[in-house]
Amino acid sequence: MNTLKGCPFYLGGNMRQGMCMVVLLLAGCIQSALAVEITEKKVHEVAMSPQVVNRVVALIKLYEKSDFRALEFNLSQISPLKQESVRSQLIQHAVSYGQLDQDKATWLQVQAERQSNFTIIEQGDGYLVTKAAFPYGTQARKLVLHWQQTLLADKMVIQAEEGSLILSKWLAGDIFHQKEQRDIFLEKLPDLSSMALNKLVAQFSSDPQLMWLPDNAIIASLAKQTGDESMYRLLWRRRTDQYSQAELTRLVNKAPDPQAIEQLMAATSNPSLKQQAYRSLVLLKPMPPQTREFLQGKLNEVDDGKVVAVQLAQQGYSSWLEQLAESSGNKVLQKNLQSALANLP
Repeated sequence: MNTLKGCPFYLGGNMRQGMCMVVLLLAGCIQSALAVEITEKKVHEVAMSPQVVNRVVALIKLYEKSDFRALEFNLSQISPLKQESVRSQLIQHAVSYGQLDQDKATWLQVQAERQSNFTIIEQGDGYLVTKAAFPYGTQARKLVLHWQQTLLADKMVIQAEEGSLILSKWLAGDIFHQKEQRDIFLEKLPDLSSMALNKLVAQFSSDPQLMWLPDNAIIASLAKQTGDESMYRLLWRRRTDQYSQAELTRLVNKAPDPQAIEQLMAATSNPSLKQQAYRSLVLLKPMPPQTREFLQGKLNEVDDGKVVAVQLAQQGYSSWLEQLAESSGNKVLQKNLQSALANLP
């Protein structure tokens, strides 16, 4: 998309767009080298002055039409202080107006780079603090960044639906970039079709680079969104973090949903999650037959058998444990049951 078509130097190409950016920078950034100190009261008075109020009303229309040549010329006709006040209010309008396009984003980026020479001195108990009288640059920068992220998110959705989104490439880069891309992906994940989700899930079995993801956010979200067994297997095999823990908690709250129970049983394979997973299964009342069968099988294991036996005993299953101890010839099971029953109060 071409930028600043109203610019007198606009010729229709990227080079011309850059020339227009220079024109805006020159129009917006020629200021005196010395800082001018003003008061908060003065800032308010200028903002409420009839000339500034009327100018803001007029320039809002130019902003919305993206006529930045006329807007900058208009600004150049008023004093520097009033000009700064108008710019500040225009950017406040831009924040509430939303609806950015490339032209508006280019102008806002220029405002973000401006260095206003008007400052306010705040005096406290033994200190002085100097701050910008018109700190609109931060607002402009955030607005442009949000717009850029929105464009990126929309592009990601299109690529995912087309099947051209390669997750390992999307998440490449330094830690900051990975986190930024990850968060955009997670935000848009619920908007994707089943076909797009299935294509993304398939990448985890074909792209070994995805095994080195720094956290479980994407894996846990894809598992939750699709219910895919392979994604859950991968999630439970990886080191536990806040994302796998959150998904386990969600499954606990969904029980006795059959899929939730199935994954709670699978989660017991994770050393860091097994205690919570076993406890959630033991607390199911009435206990589903498949859960009872699963827990009974675990009682035969050396490592987890005692954990399961203790939790069952604590939840009132002593009679069942005693019956199992009497009827079973498995020495490991009998030892686990006897240990659990012996520790009851």
